[in-house]
Amino acid sequence: MSGKRSFYLLAFALAPLFFVLQAPERQEVFHQIGLTCLKPFLVGGQAISHTLQEAGGRFVQFWNLYQNQTELMKRVAELEQKQVELEELKKENTRLRELLEFKKEIPAKTIAARVIGRDLVPWRKTILIDKGSTQGIKKRMAVVSAQGLVGRIVEAAPLNARAILLIDPESRVSAFFQEARDLGVAEGDGSSWLRLTHIDRDSTVKVGDQVLSSGLGGVYPKGMPIGRVEMVGSEKESLELFATVRPFVNFSKLEEILCIGLSPHDS
Repeated sequence: MSGKRSFYLLAFALAPLFFVLQAPERQEVFHQIGLTCLKPFLVGGQAISHTLQEAGGRFVQFWNLYQNQTELMKRVAELEQKQVELEELKKENTRLRELLEFKKEIPAKTIAARVIGRDLVPWRKTILIDKGSTQGIKKRMAVVSAQGLVGRIVEAAPLNARAILLIDPESRVSAFFQEARDLGVAEGDGSSWLRLTHIDRDSTVKVGDQVLSSGLGGVYPKGMPIGRVEMVGSEKESLELFATVRPFVNFSKLEEILCIGLSPHDS
């Protein structure tokens, strides 16, 4: 009973609205009122939609620019790497040409090799090369570069070998001065310089004289450039002179070398 009463009351309340809506002019009024009420929401929705479209467009543009920049940076890095490789190849070709020209002046058999390692002990000055007994490398072979005498082979394994440098404390080589023609012994002390000892006190050696290998001892060929005299002095408690020699070879930058046979007929 109460349910029917509620239904009748609701119908009675909505009846005037029903009759109002039946009139066309009243429908237009309500339509205008509805549009007026909804207009702020419609305008706001369009603005939000426009803003979202602009933001989406800008994001796509930004993403495309980011991808293009990433690709360009990658390309620049590749070109820079190729430039470095070309420069390195150019320097290597220059060194190899110099070594080839120097090789033509050596009458004995020579074997070219690359430096692939160095001694980790600070006071030892040795290098490891990428050729060994399989390629003809033998112990006691002299080692040279395009700048001059480097040292000698002390170990020869099948695929690599070790050479002691002139600046090693255990290195000794008989040498002479190109101008004065006096003999001496070039000794290493672990530094980048050489000390030439056992020079006759009456020698006319002077600063600037060139030092060459004498060929005595049968290991180093005669006439291999060693370095240039930087200082001459008198040994303490001795009648001999000594000389400080700057080597022609930069031992810290060795990359390619030649191993020379013990004689012109060495095989």
